[in-house]
Amino acid sequence: MDFLEYQFETVAIIFAIGLITLVLFQVLYYIIVYGRICFHKSPKEELEHFPSVSVVICAKDDAYNLERRLPFILEQQYPNFEVVVVNDASRDESEYVLRVLQEIYPNLNVVHLYENVNRFLGKKYPISIGIKSAKNEIILLTEADTQPCGYNWITEMVKGFEPKTQMVIGHSIYESKNTFISSLIQYEHQTSSMNYLGNAILKNPYIGTGKNLAFTKKMFFAVNGFIPQYNIPVGEDQVFVNKYAHSKNTKVVLTKDSISQTAPKEKYYEWMIQKKRNYRSLSFFKLKDKLTVSLMPITTFLLYSLIAICIIYKFPWQYAVMALIIKYTIQIIIYFKTSRKLGTKQVAFLSPLYEIIFLPFNTIIRISSLLTKRDKWKY
Repeated sequence: MDFLEYQFETVAIIFAIGLITLVLFQVLYYIIVYGRICFHKSPKEELEHFPSVSVVICAKDDAYNLERRLPFILEQQYPNFEVVVVNDASRDESEYVLRVLQEIYPNLNVVHLYENVNRFLGKKYPISIGIKSAKNEIILLTEADTQPCGYNWITEMVKGFEPKTQMVIGHSIYESKNTFISSLIQYEHQTSSMNYLGNAILKNPYIGTGKNLAFTKKMFFAVNGFIPQYNIPVGEDQVFVNKYAHSKNTKVVLTKDSISQTAPKEKYYEWMIQKKRNYRSLSFFKLKDKLTVSLMPITTFLLYSLIAICIIYKFPWQYAVMALIIKYTIQIIIYFKTSRKLGTKQVAFLSPLYEIIFLPFNTIIRISSLLTKRDKWKY
């Protein structure tokens, strides 16, 4: 217990204050922002009327996913909806698969783009074509590799629309696989989801995912759709939400049936491409939202850096350990509870380890993303 008798000098006091401040900030952020998800209550009232909905999907060379996943969407338990699929010049069997599905499902409408007329980077143009072709006022975006977790997905997402609501942010999870890269993806995805969903619940929406995002057609065309973003090569969904979502027009829905799921990337380079695109999207965010996204990574980096400095200066390591125990305890509890709420694979007990792994890893990817000049929406 010699460390209890340690005489704090000026430098040591500064280190101690810095350590306490960083740990306290992170603990409060875990509880106030991330923890908000655990107690979020989505609308439970039954719908009195069922507004018409158009589910819009953009597909390119996705025959396998369309055949496997599209029926889950077409068979939703909702009385008034259509599914609009934009087949963006696919070179595989997508057209054949869609024609077969059209014979089975009358609510499937397909727009075929036979030539690559998309002069803009990303998939803004084909999505815009899908929205323009949609017959209904409420647009619900998802992707070809994504399927709802239940047959009441449309119903649950529509419940988020109140009189002043123009946008509803849903959640999409990754299917769990017993691989190391899958565990890394699960951790990173849950961390980013806790941040953007927690902030959105706190009336600070800054991103949403095109795998599960609803908005009104009127609002989309009122802001000229994606036209203001046509010079932005990435993040059509994230940048769109960042630009137009705010505290008064956006709601979050987090019921079990409102969640969708998608297959994670199985190859390392595919995951890297996805991460680079996400980082490049961040460069087009509002300044305050760039800060919101960066708060936890920056404070985590500062915390571990300060601990390393304390060790170098022979500051009693027991104090640093006690600080980390407090942080890790709260961190594991919050990750555990939010995993259950979001229906994701449990990464709670390994979250401190993954946090350390991602510190240098994300730094390298962020620098690498700055060197990428052109993005296509399909690799």
